[in-house]
Parts: sequence; C-alpha cells; structure tokens
Amino acid sequence: MSPLVPTASEARTARRRAGWKIVIADSFAEAEAETRAYWRDATPAERLNALEKLREPFYGKDQAGGRLQRFLEVVPAE
Repeated sequence: MSPLVPTASEARTARRRAGWKIVIADSFAEAEAETRAYWRDATPAERLNALEKLREPFYGKDQAGGRLQRFLEVVPAE
C-alpha cells in the first residue's frame, strides 16, 4: 500500500497551519490590519469557502440556488 499523497490544496493548508501564530493587538486598528493581511494572503478559493461557511447557517445547504420571489404590484397614477 502506497502512502497517500496530499493534494496541492491540502499541502498549502498544512503549510499555513504550520505558520499559524497568535497575535495580540494593542489596538483595534492593529487588529484590523492583521485581519486584512490574513485575508489578503488567502487564495480566492479559501475566501469563497469562508464565505460559504458563513452563509450556510443562515440559508442551509440546499438554498444556494434559491431565487428571490418576484411579484408585481400595480399602483394607480394620481
């Protein structure tokens, strides 16, 4: 049996985890700068995955393709 070879995404995730650090910010501005740097360095796929994790609790797994209800209301002109 051959050892499992990680995918490129898994390898990148492992490298990022190895580089995780705890940062203590002295101000909100410094914390904001750290957050922006983190997301700036993330790949577009990682950003979309994070967005999906935030969306799912509110709308559920099956609502990704849902559409808004449309309606028409006629208002008489005055």
